[in-house]
Amino acid sequence: MRKLTFLPVALLATALPAFAAATTLEITVTSSSPAGGLSVTPLYVAFHDGTVDLFDEGGVASPGIELVAEEGVAAGPGSIAAERLAIDADSQGLILATSTGAPPIEPGETTSGTLDVDGENNRFFSFFSMILPSNDTFIGVDDPLTYEIFDADGNFLGPIDISVTGEDIYDAGTEANDFTNGPAFVQGQDINDGGPGEGTIEQGVGLGLDTIPFGGLTLATGAAFNSAFAGFISDPANFPVLEISIREVGAPIPTPATALLLVSGLGGMLIMRRRRA
Repeated sequence: MRKLTFLPVALLATALPAFAAATTLEITVTSSSPAGGLSVTPLYVAFHDGTVDLFDEGGVASPGIELVAEEGVAAGPGSIAAERLAIDADSQGLILATSTGAPPIEPGETTSGTLDVDGENNRFFSFFSMILPSNDTFIGVDDPLTYEIFDADGNFLGPIDISVTGEDIYDAGTEANDFTNGPAFVQGQDINDGGPGEGTIEQGVGLGLDTIPFGGLTLATGAAFNSAFAGFISDPANFPVLEISIREVGAPIPTPATALLLVSGLGGMLIMRRRRA
């Protein structure tokens, strides 16, 4: 006859990885700029282990940061996505663009996306985008430990609300700030025409609005740009750019490698061996 042999759950647990689950997060981005003010290119967000430091104030922009600052390109070879993965191969990224109309997030627009995040390995959050219109101005997180989204055990600390202001605006130093020579998102301008920049990443550098011809600018969308809403230098902390909210949606999702352990924890596992009487 056949005899059933039970393997204790505790023994099974030692043979399987510790339980972990991905947390489904919804990231919502809303432009808080007034009508006629600044826009941003699709926002690149990253969840990582805290080591993904993609730029430093006073340093030289990497190729990925230069692409973001001049063209808004966040993914692909040579981009910040590639640079992020080179530092932390387990990190996760997501691009948030508007679903209708032009991809940039314009004043008053909202967009969102979801991502299943491994909270144990990706505790921290960063964001990057180009300011529009500009030559090489961007928003980003200088210190990768600024926004802790999960605790050390992978528990979500949210809901999280982040106000992006003028204090998060940087000049990449890769192109001259000249609205008559190659700014992005402006009708009649070629972004490849920009002149040499200052050389290093700096905070609190203006957009070069003193070079705007009388009457202002017409943006690529056909809208008029109001330069009165672009002066973030005088009071950067109170200059609104974006609101970012991070919310948990749905139940935690077991990772494939730990699915068996979840079953054992719920009801135990039965291991059968065949024995002949």
